[in-house]
Amino acid sequence: MAILFILVFWSACIACLWFWKKELFIATWNEAYFADTPLLIESDDWGPGGEFHADRLKQLLGMLARHRDAVGRNAVLTADMVLAVPDLEKTAVDGEYRRKMLDADFPVIYQTLKDGIARDLLTPQLHGLEHLNGAGFARLLRQNDPRLAAAKSSSDWWDWESLDSPLQGHYVDGSTLPTSQLDSAEAQNIVELATASFQSMFGAPSVSTVAPCYLWNDNIEEHWNTQHISAIQTAGYRCTGRDRSGRYLQDPPIIRVGTKNRVGQVYLVRNVMYEPVDGKNTVAGALAEAEIAYLQAAPISISTHRYNFTRSETECNDAIAGLDQLISNIIDRFPRIRFLSSAELAESLLDRSPEVINRFNEKHWPGLTMAGVHRKLGAFLYRLYYRHRKLALLGYATGLCFPAWIICRTGLKQR
Repeated sequence: MAILFILVFWSACIACLWFWKKELFIATWNEAYFADTPLLIESDDWGPGGEFHADRLKQLLGMLARHRDAVGRNAVLTADMVLAVPDLEKTAVDGEYRRKMLDADFPVIYQTLKDGIARDLLTPQLHGLEHLNGAGFARLLRQNDPRLAAAKSSSDWWDWESLDSPLQGHYVDGSTLPTSQLDSAEAQNIVELATASFQSMFGAPSVSTVAPCYLWNDNIEEHWNTQHISAIQTAGYRCTGRDRSGRYLQDPPIIRVGTKNRVGQVYLVRNVMYEPVDGKNTVAGALAEAEIAYLQAAPISISTHRYNFTRSETECNDAIAGLDQLISNIIDRFPRIRFLSSAELAESLLDRSPEVINRFNEKHWPGLTMAGVHRKLGAFLYRLYYRHRKLALLGYATGLCFPAWIICRTGLKQR
């Protein structure tokens, strides 16, 4: 009798929850759920720099080559490319922004990138023409702004990462706060030049992109779409600018992997942070984030910026060793791991192709297997649990957490 009462009570609770959160449940269920877990290694800001960056990149790729996924593919770095940096001398003389290009002015780094592509260890993705706003930079240079002192004092190469954070936005002008948006013509020119330069350098278009500092808006998305960019990498949100205090303005504040925007582009989401030089992210912390993604049958997307590997030699060695350990632990702990680039994941989400194809070297790999009903149901419940605190608390209060836990744990044994 008690069991019957509990079952009737749970049924009533589920019915109430359905009427309360029906739209949320349907939207969450309609998301993508993977039986093969895509593992992406996203690294922003590769491009022009000191020649020693080429050696550091070789070290990183050498480590990735030692790892194999469920179908025998080695780990692949999605290298988010910055294609140019300011030409300080010409900009100072001309008064207008001038640039140095990756392929023409940094041939050693460029060749190392191409070698990585040929070995299927690296896939380029468009980050931006620069990691700053050229017009704003030129104006500050004319004004002898003290924020450019480090750039002006450099004798060889210059690292834009030394700029104040507001100056590093590409699709906004952060020379004064609050930031100002680019007019449509300027934005179109930047996007068109960036996509054409990218294809010229790497032999194929970038079908996916990630904006510097995660700063972009609807207008930029439309220009990307015109240039056949179908996927946008995010950190789970979009920032359209910064206010007077420098605080990021998020719109929308939450983005889920596989969500499409108003022009049909698909969003991707980074969900594992490994930035050891910042002193904030440990291997253990990143592994815990990876486990949360795995439980939800979601891709595991690791964010690890170039600066982790281009600062001191000790920091580089430590960062590579830590990433090596993180990848090993993920492969050992979670079954059916698949190494993919961002563009490959996007194409899998958009057309569910039977093959994964690297468009930059034409290597083919088996397509991804999506989760079956039992695995999907467990992952669906995990998504509700991790995303919605009130639903989790109601699960504990009503006892629905017990059958949910059984479904979740048994679902992990299914594909």
